[in-house]
Amino acid sequence: MELINKIKQHLADTNTSQAKLAKEAGVNAGALSAYLNGNYQGDIVKVEAKLTAYFKKKEVKVREFVEAPAFIETSTARQIFKTLEFAQIANCMATVYGMSGVGKTKAIQEFKKGRANVWLVTASPSRSSLSEILYEIALELGISDAPRRKGTLSRLIARKINSTEGLLIIDEADHLPYEALEELRIMQEEANIGLVLVGNDKVYTRMKGGISPHHEYARLWSRVPKNTSIQKTKQADTKAVA
Repeated sequence: MELINKIKQHLADTNTSQAKLAKEAGVNAGALSAYLNGNYQGDIVKVEAKLTAYFKKKEVKVREFVEAPAFIETSTARQIFKTLEFAQIANCMATVYGMSGVGKTKAIQEFKKGRANVWLVTASPSRSSLSEILYEIALELGISDAPRRKGTLSRLIARKINSTEGLLIIDEADHLPYEALEELRIMQEEANIGLVLVGNDKVYTRMKGGISPHHEYARLWSRVPKNTSIQKTKQADTKAVA
């Protein structure tokens, strides 16, 4: 009974659903519901062991780990914000690139909050092909029944974002091949929105080869008026989070 009361109190205090708690504890949602109502007919010892382990893990987390602070607007974050704002206002492409761990992802996530028509998608090795990144964009736009054909999907996305004065941000864009980048460029121009590619130095150095008119990235490079390099943590940033 003590464990049941503890669970009910936890659900009330944290506004956690039974389904979420059951998933995190590794317990069947139906079994948890029946257990809390006092009519579970299964292996109670097994269920209680999992629930007890769940709370022990929570207690260790509180005791041993300091919760990450809320977002702090550092000078680096403000620099990134300016680039994102520029791309959205000017309806153009931009890049934010540099070393890992300087706050690029946190900054773009914060920028997205509370702003209309700002869409954030993260590329990865498994989500880097043209069809996969288009599908990720479709999901971000709320197109749940998105088609898988590249041409159809691209046109659908372009119609959805057209004339929205929006901003599409692609994090980890260094994973994207030329085909995907070129399609995004065309889509950005047709829909007249902002597009920002965020990632490591490859985001910039690959396209910089486009200075040569014979380079395949030339059309991309010529359409990127703003490139923001973040190569190290600023001293002011360190003081801000200290």
